[in-house]
Amino acid sequence: MTSKLFLRNILWALLIFILCSIPGDDLPKSSMFNIPYFDKMVHFGMFFVMGIFLFAELRYQTNLSKLKIIIISLSLIAAYGALIEFLQQNYFIHRSGDYWDLTADVFGGIVAVFLYSWLKKQKDLLLNRKPFKNISFLKKIL
Repeated sequence: MTSKLFLRNILWALLIFILCSIPGDDLPKSSMFNIPYFDKMVHFGMFFVMGIFLFAELRYQTNLSKLKIIIISLSLIAAYGALIEFLQQNYFIHRSGDYWDLTADVFGGIVAVFLYSWLKKQKDLLLNRKPFKNISFLKKIL
């Protein structure tokens, strides 16, 4: 496996861990955070990105079938989401585990793996047009 892609997954998982371990009292107080179910949208988004990263790495760095990649990606997302919720419930200060957060995590992963091919196609179409055609680092995102 290419170490850059592997590192991207590790860094993203670490970012999720850090954000989810911030004590509840230290979270910013803003009217944006008063949106109903905003925390579920954040969980969905973080694990959506994780799903895209995992699927991309497994798709291009292994010879596994698409079904196996989906199963592995969703299993890792569900396990990591469950670990985060367990740690929030039992170890993180002023945080609580929530089954709905875990549901949002898994749903974000499901949407990511099933939209991956379409998103990659859209990215490729966009980057084959000017002015993006000659910007190589953008092509490595997905």
